[in-house]
Amino acid sequence: MPGPRQSHFGVPRQAEESTFTTASIKFKTSRTMLQNLFPHTSSSYRFKSPSTFAYASFSQTTLGKMEWLGGSGYKHIGLYIHGVDYVKKDGSVISGTYMPLLFESLTDPIVSGREELGMPKLYTSVDIYRRQKSYRVNTGWQGAIWGNFVWEGLEEADQSLESGKISGEDDDGILVYRYIPKVGRSHKGEAEAEYPVFVPYAEDFPTPKPQRVYKASKPSFKIDPLDVDALPTLHHIISRLAELPVYEIISGKVVEGTGVPDVAAARRIE
Repeated sequence: MPGPRQSHFGVPRQAEESTFTTASIKFKTSRTMLQNLFPHTSSSYRFKSPSTFAYASFSQTTLGKMEWLGGSGYKHIGLYIHGVDYVKKDGSVISGTYMPLLFESLTDPIVSGREELGMPKLYTSVDIYRRQKSYRVNTGWQGAIWGNFVWEGLEEADQSLESGKISGEDDDGILVYRYIPKVGRSHKGEAEAEYPVFVPYAEDFPTPKPQRVYKASKPSFKIDPLDVDALPTLHHIISRLAELPVYEIISGKVVEGTGVPDVAAARRIE
């Protein structure tokens, strides 16, 4: 099956010339609320800090010039929980950013990401409005808009310190949890596969190369859970996002560059 990591003939893809624009908003929120988004069947996830608050980001990326898509691209947006440890059975620790879900605007990367990488991917529409001093993102499902993300007062900044990471932050990697249900009515609620996955940034290829960075003077976002009629398959998820309190908006930025990692470094932790 041709995909992001291989051609129809099994040849690895090269995405050095592919482009990305990542717009992220980092915010301070409730540790307890974020902790509730960890897998309820695992007690191995914990925050590094004992504080009652924690940090997370909404990060939206637009990808272009993707060879595996015939030179076109797509968009995704995810929630990234920073400062998380995964404690293995042997007591060793893997540190990173936990990603409870990633929305994408195209079926192809959703299917390959769920099957090959164990990523918790879902569909959403992602509409972007780019202006000289602002960047706006609306997310929705069949016309029902559930998310509005705004970066106002954009000014170009020094790009030498930026990493171009998908989470918008310079973390060690991404932690996710794979869950695939068994087939058959008699196996309802049983897992075919259930285990933690880690994507170490140190093994990313190709390495993202930021070219321009813009900092926002007034970043903000609003999550509207709507109702089951408007979001029949997403309401139970979006309503959890809408419950997250925003104690403080820490920062907002837009990073443009080339080089899109194929995430082939993703691996089962244990």
